[in-house]
Amino acid sequence: MEQKIAFVTGASSGIGRATAVLLAQNGFYVFAVARRKHRLEEIRSENIEPIQLDVMDEAAIRSVVEHIIATKGRIDVLVNNAGYGRLGTIECVSMETAHHQFEVNVFGYAICMQAVLPHMREQRSGCIINISSVLGRFSVPGFGWYAASKHAVEALSEALRGEVKGLGIDVVMIAPGLIKTEFVTKEFELLEAVEHPAAYQKIIAGLHKLVSHEPQCPGPEIIARAVLKATSRSIPPVRHALPWDSKAAVVSRWMFGGRLFAWIIRKKMGF
Repeated sequence: MEQKIAFVTGASSGIGRATAVLLAQNGFYVFAVARRKHRLEEIRSENIEPIQLDVMDEAAIRSVVEHIIATKGRIDVLVNNAGYGRLGTIECVSMETAHHQFEVNVFGYAICMQAVLPHMREQRSGCIINISSVLGRFSVPGFGWYAASKHAVEALSEALRGEVKGLGIDVVMIAPGLIKTEFVTKEFELLEAVEHPAAYQKIIAGLHKLVSHEPQCPGPEIIARAVLKATSRSIPPVRHALPWDSKAAVVSRWMFGGRLFAWIIRKKMGF
């Protein structure tokens, strides 16, 4: 059987790293890309080829895709994972920062999808897996810009699924909730750079309460296993939210409606 080829972004840590390693362990040849070269080199193996790049560099992305095609002849799976979260109220996060959030989380995904799609169309097969977020379906105070970017990813993914339905290409969204990675720590480091007036201090404190159980949450391997499962199914899931509390949150938002669900979230945040 021909070895399957995967292209994984944001592979230097967290979900991307766990995914690259698990795919390689299960027979894939993985092109693992990220900005931090030294972290990528830690996972180099006979089935993992690390490549340093920024997902906002369109020319670099297209060059990597050309390299994959030149050396392996095909791309079977794209895992769009590179991204980050900017916390803060809508009023206080600068527009420059908000633009950058969308550049990385939305346009970075789009660049990669546009780069691989011509090759997947030609080979009449492929699977694009976009790592979204539970916040791709609803939003909460303090997460507005991040949630907006994930809403956009979900919209692009749904449109693309319809566009390539008859071309042998699957589009899957995996929507993690709170996962034990470096993600939360980085989010709060960035939050410190955003100045908030006294009127918003309850919300800032509430953000910490909302994610206080992160150390007890599942690790990124749970998402990596979902990615692997999606690549092996003849009919992969359209959208997969996990762990269980993420599924519960999506269902609760649907059952309770926006007003009651928002009240529940505010109570969880302590205001």
